[in-house]
Amino acid sequence: MENNVFIICQEKAEVIRMIFDYYLSGASLGKVVDMLSEKRIPSPTGKERWTRAAIDKLLSNTKYIPIVGMEKYMSAQFEKDRRCNIDYDKTGSPRKATRYQSPVS
Repeated sequence: MENNVFIICQEKAEVIRMIFDYYLSGASLGKVVDMLSEKRIPSPTGKERWTRAAIDKLLSNTKYIPIVGMEKYMSAQFEKDRRCNIDYDKTGSPRKATRYQSPVS
């Protein structure tokens, strides 16, 4: 941040856009991790491999709205909710169930 203005690193912004696009095209968090590894894109902490948790947090982080746009950000939130493996029974208690499988191979 410089003079209360955020400076966007275009190289990192391109990676963020790629992650959102790949996820919204149907890739699971694991497939996104694999894609980043294949392209040899290091994680934000500098490690060779990203984690599913890092991708999940990135997709939910509102600071990326200026990079991907509100529509794409909200689409990712709806998609994450749709893919959630937690179902609720009649009493509203959570019960784990698999409801989603990635169509991307």
